[in-house]
Amino acid sequence: MVDKFYPSPRWSYELLDCSLPMTFDQYSNCSYDCLYCFAQYQRNGDLAARHAAKAVRPVGIDRVKHLWDRAPGGQFGPYIASGRTMQWGGMADPFCNFERRFGTGLELLRFFKERGQSICFSTKGTWWTRDERYVELFRDNPRWNVKFSIITLDREKARVVERKVPSPAARLRAMERVAKMNTGGVTLRLRPFLVGVSNPSHVDLIRAAADAGATAVSTEFWCMERRSMSLRKKLPAMSRAAGVDLFRLYTEQSKRHGLLRLNRNFKRPFVDEMEAAARERGLRFYVSDYDFKERCDNGCCCGLPEDWPYQHGQFTHALLLAKRTGEARWSDIADGFKDWGQFQAANAIQCQLFSSSSERRAGFIGMSMYEAVRWCWNNPKSGNSPYQMFDGVMRPDRLDEEGNVVYVYDPART
Repeated sequence: MVDKFYPSPRWSYELLDCSLPMTFDQYSNCSYDCLYCFAQYQRNGDLAARHAAKAVRPVGIDRVKHLWDRAPGGQFGPYIASGRTMQWGGMADPFCNFERRFGTGLELLRFFKERGQSICFSTKGTWWTRDERYVELFRDNPRWNVKFSIITLDREKARVVERKVPSPAARLRAMERVAKMNTGGVTLRLRPFLVGVSNPSHVDLIRAAADAGATAVSTEFWCMERRSMSLRKKLPAMSRAAGVDLFRLYTEQSKRHGLLRLNRNFKRPFVDEMEAAARERGLRFYVSDYDFKERCDNGCCCGLPEDWPYQHGQFTHALLLAKRTGEARWSDIADGFKDWGQFQAANAIQCQLFSSSSERRAGFIGMSMYEAVRWCWNNPKSGNSPYQMFDGVMRPDRLDEEGNVVYVYDPART
């Protein structure tokens, strides 16, 4: 039986290297129909069928408020009480047409503004930037940052791969309106970078975003989950829009199986061009992709400035520290995970990082979230270690006095 309310917030699957690990959605689904949507990979069986049919459940507003009222109690309580930033828009869009129809988010926006909650939004929606009920909450609100997801300037390509989404031009106009509201800043979220669709307009898109008032750009290359049958059905249309056989491209240019990521050398020229365009226009530059993450301007690959209260205790922060000083230690980031010693990793709410299979769950039974993260740090052969995650840019060198791995920065890998 499915609960009538959608459970949110949740811990991000990417929490090891994520500056915004507590992520929130007010609905279980999104009214948009982007062919590349990674949320389709996260659901199986009946939930997958409900997602495809656009069945939607809202969060329980009273339940959400209770989480904030009882903080620092509960699994999310210490994070909430710390004042760290929440990501709004992980598995759905906060301002899609479901919000326009139901308005669950509006009541919660009012609540979060009263509480002074720091929020980073991720959206393709535009209508709300002309709705005074929403505008008055964002206006002169330095605690709220908005990322507009735009992956191409090509209207026709966008129409094919981002069905039911406002045009790229409409999103740029919405970005400009928000930039003038004096909020906590606006970021171009050029994610996912989809080869053949995002290029060749990617440089012009960054320049257009700068003209619209963006202060940062964050990019990440699309990953292909070859085991997803729903994606297999959508790949032909995506490939036609891209002008390239994406399945063949990813199988030839990826080193792994299952979830395929393009190799570092293939992505390098695109990253070089995007970084140059950002520098040219004075934008902060961020790469959320595991490759080239060392080029981020700070430890928040979502594009927040250094002085924002994001989670500094995570592997991206360690990577940039190693780049700056030559090495990184567990003690450099451990405080950021100290609140996670209160619950088991296998019980992390809505996060499958340590419980995606029975075998994986068994390996972490009895470990707190803190202990599980430390285990990943100290086991370089694990796919979730900094060494494997960043493709050797952080190389294990020795053990410190407490038996934790000390990583050194290897510029030859960059």
